Amino acid sequence: METLSSPVGQGGLYLLQFVVGLVIFALMLRFLLRATHADWRHPIVQFIAKVTNPLCAPVNKVLSTRGRWDWAAIITALVIHAIFVWGIGMLTGREFGVIAIALAAVTEIMNQLLDMMFWLIIIQAILSWVSPGYNPNMVIFTQLTQPILAPFQRLVPPIGGMDLSPLVAILAIKLFQIVVVGSLAQIAQGFL
Repeated sequence: METLSSPVGQGGLYLLQFVVGLVIFALMLRFLLRATHADWRHPIVQFIAKVTNPLCAPVNKVLSTRGRWDWAAIITALVIHAIFVWGIGMLTGREFGVIAIALAAVTEIMNQLLDMMFWLIIIQAILSWVSPGYNPNMVIFTQLTQPILAPFQRLVPPIGGMDLSPLVAILAIKLFQIVVVGSLAQIAQGFL
């Protein structure tokens, strides 16, 4: 059996991290698409729904989805990441406590969600400069970012026709990620 310190072990770990990260990304995107009331007829939205439905189905049987919050996506992502952390502990011969695993899962999900919001705002801003006006491909980015940007648009009105709210939003997202999520991650490290 190869250890995790060998090149084969490192390659396997990287592949596992990639797959788990991709699954969690899809689940967080599902959560955001529902939370922002994105158009469910859009091909990207339908793809994400079809890919994540089998993962969320067990949780949806227990906790039905109502309104704009897809708690099944969040709970599924937390469980998948908790299993991943537990598995890494088993592979490395370390035992992580329930608190450490839970904190690691929560911080990872929060980081993924905040990173996704950060990049969606940047992509939407760039697309609005490159392709102003109506663009069917940009509609999904606008639907995803508008609820995030709305509070910042009330806080920072346009200056000279320029909407600076995306700058304030990404600054707030990154500060929250560094201060709050970083503090939680530091606490989790204490338990590992």
